[in-house]
Amino acid sequence: MKTNKTLKGSFILALILMMAVFAAACGGNNGNSEPSASSDNTSNNGGEAVEKVELKVATWAGAGELSEFEELVSGLNAKSDQYEIEIQSIPADYYQKLQTMIAGKQAPDFMWLSQEHIPQYAKLGVLQPLDELLKETDGFNRDDYFDGAYNVSVYQEQAYALPWISQPYMLYFNQDMFEEAGVEVPANDWTWEQFIAAGEKLTKDGQWGALLNNMPLPMFMWSYGGDTFDENGDIVLGEEGAIKGLEMYQRIASSGIAPERATADSMGGADMFKTGKVGMFMGGAGDDLEKTVSFNVGMAVPPKGTEQVTFSWIGVTAMSKSTENPEVAAQALVDMTQAMHEWKVPAPTKTALDLIAEARPDKAYAVDTIRAASEVARGFNNQPQQAEIDTMIWEKLTQPLEQGEDVQKAVDETVEKFEKIIK
Repeated sequence: MKTNKTLKGSFILALILMMAVFAAACGGNNGNSEPSASSDNTSNNGGEAVEKVELKVATWAGAGELSEFEELVSGLNAKSDQYEIEIQSIPADYYQKLQTMIAGKQAPDFMWLSQEHIPQYAKLGVLQPLDELLKETDGFNRDDYFDGAYNVSVYQEQAYALPWISQPYMLYFNQDMFEEAGVEVPANDWTWEQFIAAGEKLTKDGQWGALLNNMPLPMFMWSYGGDTFDENGDIVLGEEGAIKGLEMYQRIASSGIAPERATADSMGGADMFKTGKVGMFMGGAGDDLEKTVSFNVGMAVPPKGTEQVTFSWIGVTAMSKSTENPEVAAQALVDMTQAMHEWKVPAPTKTALDLIAEARPDKAYAVDTIRAASEVARGFNNQPQQAEIDTMIWEKLTQPLEQGEDVQKAVDETVEKFEKIIK
């Protein structure tokens, strides 16, 4: 649940970042500074010694993940005669510390971000626009990215980051439970109607057909062609597709096929699936469910209304506006991102997605299904005020709908709040 603390934090973030941008404009790099360099010399084609450009990347990786990332970066540094990447690990309070670095004019050249942060950072001038830089960068191929994964990096028609992972939400199901109940297992073209029908047959004392509380509410709107905001940042929550999606969510929530939110929260959503208390569960394509259960697990693309679509959690690497050599940094960004596509799965690119079968043999059975989901996966049309928007969705839509409030009334009140937030 979002709280006033979240709202306050968002305001402080905006204030800190605005101060950083102002400071940079007044006393920052005037364009004549030489890029920082390491002491490791290499030779160019003319035999002259040249210095590698030093670049820092901020990451929330810690422990084993950090060790793997260090190995990846070490390999890149050994191959490149242009750059030397240094890792700055911030495993705790990541965004708070990152914001402090930016305000103190010590921003790293690269930073890991979750997709919802891009519009706010971009609007405040913290991030380097990438479109023109990427055109001149070896190895970059926009067409190789799944559209939904790449589009979260775009704000006002300009790309500000490159995705390194895309976790589409999948419909996991307990095959043994379906077989015991004599119910046909989910298919990639299932509808919400079929989802409800199967859930009703699976639900009995102490067992539910499905779990809903971890599904983003906009997924239901998307499946009927609706949304909260469109790509231009205009509010479209009141349009027909969004209303239909919310009506379907409310219908499922009141159907009895899923435990009430309080029950699911207390027992743990994923744990309820792992222990056989729910037959269907929405989770990320890379989740370790297959490794932690005693029954056979199946996977399908989430059900649809009028359109096939699913949510994806997408991580990106953005370039700081303050980096002193953006051309070299762009090459490092592309090289680093491509290497990460072979490390972090599922990859956001078409050519690297099949690597999930090598990295995670337990997922080999579902590669085609994950690819089908990746083709229709997307993130939110995030806004600079996304934290406040998420709070309103929770308080004014999700909770009231689960409590049986009139859909149109809840939508009207949410739109009113949205208008105040983005004005």
